[in-house]
Amino acid sequence: MLRKKFEDDLNNLFISLNIKNGDNIMLHSNSAGINQFSNRKIQKKLYKIFFIKLLKKIGRNGTLIIPTYNYDFTKGHLFNHNSYNSQVGYLSNYFLKNFSPKRTYDPVFSHAVKGKLQNKFLNKKNYECFGEKSIFRNVYDYNFKILGFCCSLNTMTFLHYLEKKFNVGYRYNKKFSSNMIIGKKKTKVTIKYFVGKKIKDYKLKSRKIEDAFKNSSNFLFSDFGKFNCWIINSKNCYQLIKKKIKKKDDYLINE
Repeated sequence: MLRKKFEDDLNNLFISLNIKNGDNIMLHSNSAGINQFSNRKIQKKLYKIFFIKLLKKIGRNGTLIIPTYNYDFTKGHLFNHNSYNSQVGYLSNYFLKNFSPKRTYDPVFSHAVKGKLQNKFLNKKNYECFGEKSIFRNVYDYNFKILGFCCSLNTMTFLHYLEKKFNVGYRYNKKFSSNMIIGKKKTKVTIKYFVGKKIKDYKLKSRKIEDAFKNSSNFLFSDFGKFNCWIINSKNCYQLIKKKIKKKDDYLINE
């Protein structure tokens, strides 16, 4: 009963958000959106169904990207690229473990990638988290649809790329150095991370993001049980946020 309702609601969600064959999707997710349909006995079955259905929906010509971020590197800890060590939700680790995606090499903002474009995202030499060689530039170039599954708009990491792109005054480049393991090789690397200044509340405000998007036909949203989901393509996001930041540098963080 729960499984059937979950599958029906999931199919309706993909239709309402206009997800279709050939789409490139960057997914931000909250496992609570799935857990509301399940008990512990069937949770993992529903996680599997969620990814199978999403991958089937975008097809062989589509690509799925999922954040697998880990912030321990910025504290001087080792980053093991081979491990299931994402700190941004259970679904990201489940995807890493069960769907054999490729994983990018940024020791803080790594992503799991599966689909037609996956080999275009594996640049071992990129160590500027939101720079022009980062995965976020690819997300823009290929006009990925950014999908928020049962999570708030301020989880959209692509916005940090835009903050960097337009050089907002409340963030600055900071270097971090530590070790990372790729395969069997351990190396010391230094990254650049466009971090927020501690004197400011630099957290992105979902209300401001929604205000920027609300009149765009490319911004779609839909309920999924007791949660909200949303989607917007990256180039439209870029243009809308650019206009706001150019008028007011701290637009994204100002109440």
